[in-house]
Amino acid sequence: MPELPEVETIRRDLFAQILNKRIKLIEVFKPKTFRNSVNLKYCGEVINIRRTGKYLFLDIKKKCTLIIHLRMTGKLVYIKQDPLLESIGLNPKHISSIIHFDSNERLIFHDPRIFGYLEIVPFLEPFTQTGIDALAPDFTIDYLNHICSKRKVPVKNLLLDQKLIAGIGNIYAQEILFYAKINPLKLGKNLSAKELKLIHRYTLEILLLAINHNGTSISDFRRIDDKTGDFQNFLQVYQKQICPKCHQQLTRIKQSGRTTTYCANCQK
Repeated sequence: MPELPEVETIRRDLFAQILNKRIKLIEVFKPKTFRNSVNLKYCGEVINIRRTGKYLFLDIKKKCTLIIHLRMTGKLVYIKQDPLLESIGLNPKHISSIIHFDSNERLIFHDPRIFGYLEIVPFLEPFTQTGIDALAPDFTIDYLNHICSKRKVPVKNLLLDQKLIAGIGNIYAQEILFYAKINPLKLGKNLSAKELKLIHRYTLEILLLAINHNGTSISDFRRIDDKTGDFQNFLQVYQKQICPKCHQQLTRIKQSGRTTTYCANCQK
């Protein structure tokens, strides 16, 4: 699933390509994909492109907002011409929807597992489906202490809880805890003030560094021009075998159905 750096990379790419362009039609091929619960006209100029956590928001001419959530396997591909879809790595059977612009350019939503979705909501409607974005000013050490201090839950699970912190997924949670030298099984309530500061510090540093490298491409993630990100070249523990610091074998466990890799020697 694309995490915060990947979705932010897509947001920046979209900002460069579709800002101030007019949507004339959203063509839907998989009804499950389009959650248009509000009867609003969605044709109009894209005046802003925002992000919270793993969600994208296209604000349309001050009358509605298009929410895009890519989920597990969704990706957006922006095309200016009319190539064969297969030639740009798209299977026509997996196209959930196409957003058409007046300029005859298109934004294709390709989603093999059909978990992602689009939804039209009123313009700038408050978004309450996630907690504070991991790169928002409100994500402070005090906030981190507030959500961890009384919880008998492993710290990695807290980082992954989108209702608490929006945008961190399995890849970056493992990397953050490795840099902070914290065991992913350590309970939130047992974290020291120093450890909370380290988690906060490396959350910001790693997410921003990943954005600078256009995200992590391991399986499904691609940019809107179908290029890959580069941050997979900088991962320290995710899908690795040996600790880059102490050179011991990394430990691999399951937490809430997800694989966690960490160094039992470096992360206490």
